[in-house]
Amino acid sequence: PFRPRGEPTAPAKTKAVVKGKEWNWTAWDSLDVNLGDITLKEFITHFENEYGLDVSMISHGVSILFSFFANKKKLAERMTMKMSEVVESVTKKALPGNQLFLVFEIIANDLDTDEEVELPYVKFRFR
Repeated sequence: PFRPRGEPTAPAKTKAVVKGKEWNWTAWDSLDVNLGDITLKEFITHFENEYGLDVSMISHGVSILFSFFANKKKLAERMTMKMSEVVESVTKKALPGNQLFLVFEIIANDLDTDEEVELPYVKFRFR
């Protein structure tokens, strides 16, 4: 059996400034959102109110669910859909009945400075 001689090193930290406060996070961290299966509009509003961020893109795996450059008609339709419905609609795959979480990657800018803020992945509990 393989026996390492040392301890693993801690992962690199990424610095972000959220609501004027410095926040250091690693690849092991996530933003946990436990608000139920809310609409896309409510999800985006949560990031504006809770973190002071303007969300410009949301992706799930290789699928872009929301982006500032997307077709306005499609965006308007998706804004009223539940997050699980948006994922199913865009990926064209049904979510398993036993799945509790969705993982999103978000690109966002600080509302005050308009600078891009690097965020860890979002672990969204929808059930």
